[in-house]
Amino acid sequence: MGKLTKKREQRIWILSIALCIVCLIVALTFYIPLLEHISQENTPYPLDTEDTEVKHPYLYSVGDVRPILIPPDLDTIIQFFDVLDITILTLLALLLIPARAYNSDRIWRDDIDDHIPSLLREISDAQKTGLPLPRAILEASKHQYGALTPELKKMASKISWGIPFSKSLRSLTDATDTPMMRRTSLLILEAERSGGAIEDVFESAHKHVSEILGLKRERLGAMKPYRWIIFAAFFVFAFVMLILLVTFFQTLAVQVIDAITEGQEATAGLPFNVAGLQLVFFHMMVIEAVFAGLISGKMSEGDAKLGLRDSCILLIICYLLFKLTMLLFPVVVRG
Repeated sequence: MGKLTKKREQRIWILSIALCIVCLIVALTFYIPLLEHISQENTPYPLDTEDTEVKHPYLYSVGDVRPILIPPDLDTIIQFFDVLDITILTLLALLLIPARAYNSDRIWRDDIDDHIPSLLREISDAQKTGLPLPRAILEASKHQYGALTPELKKMASKISWGIPFSKSLRSLTDATDTPMMRRTSLLILEAERSGGAIEDVFESAHKHVSEILGLKRERLGAMKPYRWIIFAAFFVFAFVMLILLVTFFQTLAVQVIDAITEGQEATAGLPFNVAGLQLVFFHMMVIEAVFAGLISGKMSEGDAKLGLRDSCILLIICYLLFKLTMLLFPVVVRG
């Protein structure tokens, strides 16, 4: 947990993209045979009614189409994965590390802002007892202010070494780099430059920051319900997609194959390839999960980057729902 600098953010994205590329190369070994299987949709397939144990190729699920040319020593490992697993792993490799970094940075900045009023009050109270400003800051730095404590101790050390208060405060502002700290520092510096009772300045700054933080919490609290509305919309979309896939498209594909089997007709031009349908529906749910998470972050937190965490959560939920549906409702051919 800590401040997310530009250089650190760049390194995180470079690492995530590199991991995504590695996963994407592995995913191609699954996607290529699956896409080749789907592209053979209009190829006539001779039906063998004597062998009822063999499933018609058009009724293969995404997990039935296995990669080709796998090394023997990797076969036992690869056989436990399918296209769905590799797709989710690839997306999580791209989004999970940045999502954690952005969320940690937000927590760190919120912790800084939440402790600013306490710090200002402590400095103001210390000055009211007669302590000069440098000594008041030194006394305040002995208390705990969460993520603000290390930077405050550095500021107190600089003041004890004779560095001017204004310069030390600017160093603290640059180190924390939150909008609230910048606004508070500007207020204090302007008041110090104008002269007057500094303790009154800190008291006024404490009230001002407390009010702003209260308004911020009120605004975020009012927007939080929209996050759950977006989650609910995703679940509605996911369930509609799964119900359509299982109860309509897969069932219709089985009925078409059964009708052709009974009539001994050719299967050229059969419009239903179950693996292709499953792949399309899964990708639609994945796209919905990613963008729903980004919108959730924008609406509830005010920054789409903070929605990457929700995107990762919805991707995992999407994967589990789809895998569970495929497990509970497999494509069954009547014997």
